[in-house]
Amino acid sequence: MAGRRLEYLLLLIAAAVYYVASGEWISWILLLTVAGLPWLSLLLSLPAILGFQAAPAGAEVLEQGEEAEVWLLGSCPLPMPPFRGHVRVTSCFTGKSWRYEQDKGFPTEHCGGYRVTVEKARVCDYLGLFSFRAHRTKEQLLLVRPKAQPVTDLVDPQRMEINSWVPKPGGGFSENHEHRLYRPGDSLNQLHWKLSAKVGELILREPMEPVQGAVLLTVNLRGTPQELDRKLGRLVYTGNYLLERELNFEIRAATGLGLQADYVDSREGLIGAIDALLCAPLAPQEESWAGADAGWHYHMGGEADDS
Repeated sequence: MAGRRLEYLLLLIAAAVYYVASGEWISWILLLTVAGLPWLSLLLSLPAILGFQAAPAGAEVLEQGEEAEVWLLGSCPLPMPPFRGHVRVTSCFTGKSWRYEQDKGFPTEHCGGYRVTVEKARVCDYLGLFSFRAHRTKEQLLLVRPKAQPVTDLVDPQRMEINSWVPKPGGGFSENHEHRLYRPGDSLNQLHWKLSAKVGELILREPMEPVQGAVLLTVNLRGTPQELDRKLGRLVYTGNYLLERELNFEIRAATGLGLQADYVDSREGLIGAIDALLCAPLAPQEESWAGADAGWHYHMGGEADDS
C-alpha cells in the first residue's frame, strides 16, 4: 500500500507542476481529476469493502505425513478489492499458536487437530490508497489423522467370558436351551413334547444365545507428539480389528475436557471418534483404567515398540 500511495503522490505532484508551468485550462482539469481519484475510488469500492470476507483455504482432512498448504482467500459479490492478512494456526492438543508461513508448508509429521484463523486482515479500495480492517472472517478446522500402527499383543475378543444367556431373537438353532411354559403366539415347532406329556403342560424349548461383556478401548490423551501418534495409531488399528470381527465397542478417553466416551459400531463411527479426539485438549494427568467394567479391555499405551 505504501508503494501505491507514493505513486499517487508523485502523480499528484506532476499534475500540480504541469498546471503551474502551463496555466492552461486542460492542466487544471487534469489536476482536479487526479485529486479526486482517491475519493472516487473509495466511493466505488465501498460496497465491495462492506461485502468482503476473508477465510483460510486448504484441505480439511489430511493423512499424517501428507504434504499440504494453506492460503488466505477473499470472497466478495463484486469485483475483488485488494486485501492482505495472515493465517494463524492453533493446535487443539496444546493450545500453542503460530503464524503460518507459506514457504514452510503445513506441519503434518504428527497427528492432531488445528484451528486455522485469519489474523490482521485488511481490505483496500480499488486503487489501494485506503485500508480498512476486515471484520468478516472465517476459521477452518484442519485434521491430520493418524496412521494405523499394528498391535501385536491383542487377545482374541471372541474368547471373553460369557456374562449371561438371553433368548435368541427369532428362535432357530442353538446349542443351549431353556424350558418354559408355552405362551400364546409361540411356535409349536419348539414344543418339548416328551416333557410336556410328562408334566401335563405345554413346555417350550427356547433357544438361548450368550451375552458377553462389553468391549472397551481406553486411552489417555497426553504425552509427546510421538506418543500421541502411537496411541491414536494403535486405536485406529484396534478399532478396525474389532470391526472386522463384527464387534461393537466403546472408546473412553481422558482429555482436557474430562472423560470422552463414544460407542462405535461402524468404520464411520470409528473415524468420527478419532476426529473428536484430535480436536480435544490434552489431559492434565494420567487416568487409571484398572477395574474397568468390560468383558474385553485394551488400553492404548504410547511407549515405543521394543523391536
